[in-house]
Amino acid sequence: MSINLNETPFLCYRCQPLGYCLAAVENYKEKIPITDRQISQWVPIRTTIKDACTKFGKKLQHAHDLFHQDEYEQASYMYQDMYETRNDCNEVKIGLAASFYFLKKYEEAASFSLKINLYFNNDFITKFINQCELKSKVELNEIKNKVTADNVFSAEMISKKELVTKYTSL
Repeated sequence: MSINLNETPFLCYRCQPLGYCLAAVENYKEKIPITDRQISQWVPIRTTIKDACTKFGKKLQHAHDLFHQDEYEQASYMYQDMYETRNDCNEVKIGLAASFYFLKKYEEAASFSLKINLYFNNDFITKFINQCELKSKVELNEIKNKVTADNVFSAEMISKKELVTKYTSL
């Protein structure tokens, strides 16, 4: 009896010739979080809009420059100003989403990423939103832990003061 190596009983007919499960690979790719570096690279170094030589294009380039110099707050102000007049420009929305992410304003970052046209790398946007949710949860847990630690420390200090007061009054 000979066994055909391409016929693994646990793989479907599409995956058997490959020797691995395509669905499992796709699920694995979806679970890999994006890095801060990938988010930073999402914002172009040079503007890609066709009217780059106009006043708007130069302002957009300046905002990109500020972003890549880690001046996220200044860049976000410029992106917001441009968004008010040109809310159709994906580069502005990407700049805003990434700036808010690095300013730890995760809800605003996710909100602006949803405004980006869907043809514009939808997989990355989904991962970006997941990353914002994850960072937001981590930050919330850190705040809760700090508050709990502060409350325990305060309770210990109050009980020590009560003991000192009690024994010094004797």
